[in-house]
Amino acid sequence: MRIGKLPESALMRSVLGQLYAELPERLEQYGADCAAFGCAVSSKKDGMDDRQTSAGLTIQRPEYVVTVYTAVGPIPGFGNQPGVSVVAAANNLAAGGAVPQAITVHAVLPPSFEEHELKKAMKELVKAAEVCGMQVICGHTEVSDAVDRPLYQMTGIGQVCIEDANQRPMLGFSGNVGWQQNKGQAGAGWTQKKLCPGQALVVTKWIALAGTVALAEAHEEELHARFPLFLTDQAKAWKPQLSVVRDAQIASGIDGCAMHDLSQGGIFGALWEMAQRAGVGLEVDLKRIPIRQETVEICEYFDINPYGLYSAGALLVGTSQPEALVQALIGHGIPAAVIGRVTDGNDRIIRNGEEVRFLDRPQQDEWYRRFGGKE
Repeated sequence: MRIGKLPESALMRSVLGQLYAELPERLEQYGADCAAFGCAVSSKKDGMDDRQTSAGLTIQRPEYVVTVYTAVGPIPGFGNQPGVSVVAAANNLAAGGAVPQAITVHAVLPPSFEEHELKKAMKELVKAAEVCGMQVICGHTEVSDAVDRPLYQMTGIGQVCIEDANQRPMLGFSGNVGWQQNKGQAGAGWTQKKLCPGQALVVTKWIALAGTVALAEAHEEELHARFPLFLTDQAKAWKPQLSVVRDAQIASGIDGCAMHDLSQGGIFGALWEMAQRAGVGLEVDLKRIPIRQETVEICEYFDINPYGLYSAGALLVGTSQPEALVQALIGHGIPAAVIGRVTDGNDRIIRNGEEVRFLDRPQQDEWYRRFGGKE
């Protein structure tokens, strides 16, 4: 198998098909990158109060809280930066409708790894966790000759609040496409929020943000020889914008939003995954997809397609209220743009002026295609 994210066909056939083949059909799915593994039931009687989110929004404390999990492995271009993995875990949880709470860490280090390097990595990890509103609650660190570079595995833990104990899921596996509560249907359980025909597609910030940061950091000297210094400096300065927790919190306040945080495979991979899980078609205007000029220049230099590059920092949202969503995001200082719409059928179309093409199945992330496993 190739380096990078497991192809969807192999994921369904050799992983999910083996793990979940015997589970009852009634178990509710939660999303692609986070799963609800039961109910940690709490109530206001236990002293829980309403709380403010990092976006300045108020979450009303309901009667019950569901504990949600997500797992994150190596990140393209950021192998020795565990803080980016923390952000990726928080993004998965937030896009699934959960409030990030805590994280566990498993680090496998090569014998050549120095203690000062480990200390630096752990400081970065803790700082990233604090920014995401998460606590590092436990972990495991070991040195092994089975690896030639640091390997960090994260488990993110979040909470989803519900009002009715009869509507809590007992177990579920997800695609990070969000969730919704079946109001007024006691015992009906949850159904995940999926794209629906007629919805608009909104993207926050810009695509390929994280991939551009990785390229600027890993190839700084080479890029300085080709471009003005300010271009690579600007690209590196985007690193604090890789979280979509605030984006997702704002989108969650707009009724009917289905969400997917962009990651490996870029915007094209995210569009396919959301459409495939919902069984719908798409019509997307390539010229409307937000992308920074720095990304265009750097990707062109390395012969990389930015639409297939690791894109943490952007959130893809399906909504029936695109104007309200875009205004709410912009009001919180988050750029956003409508890039297309959801359609009936299975055709997933990308328009670029007069040119029309069909969206391909998710491919290997452009970082791995270009550089293999190198950081």
